[in-house]
Amino acid sequence: MRTIRHIFLLIVAIYIAQNAFSQDVTVKSSIDSTLILIGKQSHLTFEVAQPKNVIVRLPMIADTLVNGVDVVARTKPDTTDLGQGRIQVRQIFTITSFDTALYYIPPYDFINGSDTIKSTPMSLKVLTYSIDTTRQSIYDIKPIISPPFDWMAFWKMVLIIALILIILGLIAYYIWKHVLKKPIPFIKVPERILTPYEAALEALNAISHKKIWQQGREKEYFTQLTDVLRKYIEGRFNIQALEMTSSDLLDETKYFKSEYPAAYDSLKKVLQVSDLVKFAKWRPSPEENDLSLNLCYLFINQTKEEEEISSVNTQTIPSDKQNEKNDVSDKLV
Repeated sequence: MRTIRHIFLLIVAIYIAQNAFSQDVTVKSSIDSTLILIGKQSHLTFEVAQPKNVIVRLPMIADTLVNGVDVVARTKPDTTDLGQGRIQVRQIFTITSFDTALYYIPPYDFINGSDTIKSTPMSLKVLTYSIDTTRQSIYDIKPIISPPFDWMAFWKMVLIIALILIILGLIAYYIWKHVLKKPIPFIKVPERILTPYEAALEALNAISHKKIWQQGREKEYFTQLTDVLRKYIEGRFNIQALEMTSSDLLDETKYFKSEYPAAYDSLKKVLQVSDLVKFAKWRPSPEENDLSLNLCYLFINQTKEEEEISSVNTQTIPSDKQNEKNDVSDKLV
């Protein structure tokens, strides 16, 4: 019986101690101004007096106190020693509102172990400014000031744009010139106007480089040679040589016998061999093929205008080819 009574007395003592201990924690809440103008600020203060060995959890308040009342700033909990084993914890919240209304601030919970202590509810009245727009106009506080022009940033931007355009231009040039392989449209190369002599000389050089008769294409070879001579005669002497047969062309150029006897003889021999190859299917020898090309060179060189200075290199006939020409000419006669 004595043990049970001791346990009962111990429980009662603990209960009384807890009630007395919880009663030692007091919470005080205050607001320095319950009436503010819209946009102005007020301070909400929480003060907790408690024993030193007691832990009291303060309420967690976010950026909004209540709907319409914002928390601008907050201080860290500040502890003050009250003496006799007691301390005071203080925290201040700076609040404001941008809407006119009467706001109710509810009590907040301060937790002490298993006990909860509530703060005193409060209110905040927010008023707006009274402006008589009939007597007073609204002006800016200060005139609008344009920032100074940043020349450094401007030239940097110009340089960047110029570099981008240059790079894009180089890429376009490379694609157009090397990938598409087309001439640059805005670069117009002046067309070279050749004289009849220069045109005939370039055409004969091209025929010589292609080596057509060496490939067994004698008919095509002599067709090209006679076409070069006919075009040259048309351009040089204004004779419609392309529309004439070989005999008609020789009749039309009979006056060459007195002015250009060697040239007339060369023209006659090339036309005769060409007709044999094209119409009689005659196969000339390699010497006759080379000689015909050389006779064409001789014809245009002997009949070119005296004052004409060619801008291209002319092809001369070697002495051995000249001797070969004379030998084959005798055979053709």
